[in-house]
Amino acid sequence: MNIQDFATTLTAVIRHNRTLLSTGRSVRDYLVPMAWGDPGLGKSDIAEAVAEDLGLDLIYADLATRDPAELAGIPWVKDGRTIRCRPDWLPDAGSGILFLDELPQAGIANLNIAATLIREHRIGEHRLPDTWMVTCAGNHLHNRAGTTTIPSHVRNRLMHLVVDAHAPGWAKWASRRGIDPMLIAYNRYRAQEYHHKFSATDNAYPTPRSWTAGHQVVQLDLPDPLRRECMDGTVGPAASADFAGFRQIFASLPDVDAIIADPDTAALPAGAMTSYALMGALSFRARPANFAAIIRYLDRLPEQEFAVVCIVDATARDADLTITAAYQQWAAGHGELLSGH
Repeated sequence: MNIQDFATTLTAVIRHNRTLLSTGRSVRDYLVPMAWGDPGLGKSDIAEAVAEDLGLDLIYADLATRDPAELAGIPWVKDGRTIRCRPDWLPDAGSGILFLDELPQAGIANLNIAATLIREHRIGEHRLPDTWMVTCAGNHLHNRAGTTTIPSHVRNRLMHLVVDAHAPGWAKWASRRGIDPMLIAYNRYRAQEYHHKFSATDNAYPTPRSWTAGHQVVQLDLPDPLRRECMDGTVGPAASADFAGFRQIFASLPDVDAIIADPDTAALPAGAMTSYALMGALSFRARPANFAAIIRYLDRLPEQEFAVVCIVDATARDADLTITAAYQQWAAGHGELLSGH
């Protein structure tokens, strides 16, 4: 499944588990998803976004770096008996998602602790409230990310989901978070070549995570050659060089203000690269007050797939656009094009 499918699935699982809770079912009936994927796909970002959308808290349980005794609770003597203190990271109230990120990086002792947490919602005598849902994520062994083989009894308690990169899904996520529109447009344009290209040996390579870091790189107060070297060191030299060419196209785009002012006669883009770049610029500039003009311009495009890209990214960035009359009229006539975006 792609990263957007994982978001949809995780949301459905959390809602299903909460339904089980409301009907008095045991936590043993809960589904516990385990997302497997290359480093940098944004698995943890999806968990955070799902928690936010559902109005839930999210706590990262750091099983990879803690000592097993610390993870299980420091021993303490009370009334002549040894007990364990409740771990500070284990919630005892409220509701949310307990996210066991980088699970395969944990040691065997910690993975055995995770087994009871996943299956029984407890660590020793300390229980995780039934209102908390456990979710896991990690990298494949072939990623060489310091992973170990998860014991079979732990694997058998999980619902394993293999997650792949998905440039359109990342673009929507990035639009909501104000990522530079040039980066979003580029990743849509080069989705197959340079959105995600995992390397087990290179120091820098393109991933959704490294392109998100690129948002900070393009804002560095540096001469262009030095900024280019920083981008090389973030997404890798090949992706950085390709992105540099796209930046030149982006810089030479027609005046977006002029397009919005005269959408009926403004020149249309020529070529896929220019089209993606212009859609990124228009989506970033879209506001409820000018959205009708932008849609009039988009309606003139010979390839309406570009119009969909612009509208999807614009509405992801600003949900108020979806309640404008212009959007509702456009969606009524083009709703079939939105599927898959």
